[in-house]
Amino acid sequence: VFRGLGLEYNMSGLTGSTLDSHRLIHFAGQQGLDKQHDLVEVLFLGYFTQGKYIGDREFLVESARKVGIEGAAQFLENPENGLKEVNEELEKYSAGITGVPHFVVSDTKG
Repeated sequence: VFRGLGLEYNMSGLTGSTLDSHRLIHFAGQQGLDKQHDLVEVLFLGYFTQGKYIGDREFLVESARKVGIEGAAQFLENPENGLKEVNEELEKYSAGITGVPHFVVSDTKG
């Protein structure tokens, strides 16, 4: 898929927490869905093709700057900013699942 788009898949970078990137994506959405979309694209390109670490504040702030998001560095300085919203999204999409495998039988979780 990557080569078909003229990109090289590169997973040589570090892996780790994505919490700050999700907080920043939430913040970007407050400045417009177009900026949020553009930020996600820049983050994904950096991570999947350039080996960038998705948890690196410098990379996150630079990515935000590239797409015109204002105040990213200040937003990320406070670890509480955006945390509630990210946790709400996680809960919404995880449906309370805390482990795998996970089975639902007759609408009963287990």
